Amino acid sequence: MSQTLKELINQLMSKKLILIDLTHELYNGMPTYPGDPPFMHEYIKVGRSYGESTLSKISAGLHSGTHIDLPRHFVPNGLTAESLPLMDFMTYGVVLDLSYKRYGEAITVDDLRRFDDKIKRNYAVMLYTGFSKAWGTEEFLYNWPYLDRSGADYLVSKEIRVVGIEALSIAGWPGKEGYPYPPRVPKDDVAYVHYKLLSNGIYIIEGVTNLDSALSTCKNGEGLFIFMPLKIRGAEGSPLRLIMVCEPR
Repeated sequence: MSQTLKELINQLMSKKLILIDLTHELYNGMPTYPGDPPFMHEYIKVGRSYGESTLSKISAGLHSGTHIDLPRHFVPNGLTAESLPLMDFMTYGVVLDLSYKRYGEAITVDDLRRFDDKIKRNYAVMLYTGFSKAWGTEEFLYNWPYLDRSGADYLVSKEIRVVGIEALSIAGWPGKEGYPYPPRVPKDDVAYVHYKLLSNGIYIIEGVTNLDSALSTCKNGEGLFIFMPLKIRGAEGSPLRLIMVCEPR
C-alpha cells in the first residue's frame, strides 16, 4: 500500500478525519417530487436458511431521494451519466448556514454574497436551511427554500462545481396540475435555474440531509464531498450516496 493511501486510512481510523453521510434512505412510501414515479423496493425471494439467497428489485425515478441532476436533465443533448469523468464527482467545498431562511423563501444573490470569501472556483456549495427536518410532511412536497435566478447567476459567476440543497428541487415549486399546492415561482424560473447551472457545468444535488451535523462537526463547515452517480447509460440523473470527509472542529 502506498504511504499516501496508508496515511489517509490511518487518519480515518483514528478520527483525525471523519465521514458524514448526507444521504436520505430510500424506502417504500418515501417522499418524491409530485408527479414523479414512486420508489418501490420488492423482495423476489427471501433466503430463510443456509444456502438460500435473497433477491430483490427496485422501481424508481432517477430523481428519488438524495440525487444528482446531470446536464441532460435540462440541457438538450447534454451529457449523461456514463460520459462524465469520475473526477467531476469529488471536490472540496463548504456548507453555508442559511438557516434563517423561511420555508418557501428564495435564496438570493444577497444571501450568497454574505459567504463570498467561502465560495470558490470548483467548490461544492451546500445550502443548509434546515428544511430536511420537514422530510415526510406535506409541506416538504412544495414549500421549500429555493435558489432564485439571481442566486443561480451568482454561483455561475463563481464557477463552482456543484450546488446542493435539502429540497427535492433546487428551484421553487411551480405548481402542478392535479396537486392542490399553490405555485411559489413561475414555471420558467424552474427552467432558468436548472438550465443556467447545468449548462455552465454545475451539477445539482437535491434531497441532501444532515447538513446541520456537517456544520457542527466539521472545521469551518468545510470538507471533501464525494457524490458518485450510478453509471446508467443515457441517464440525466441518479440517486447517489453523498458523503463528506472533513477535519473535526
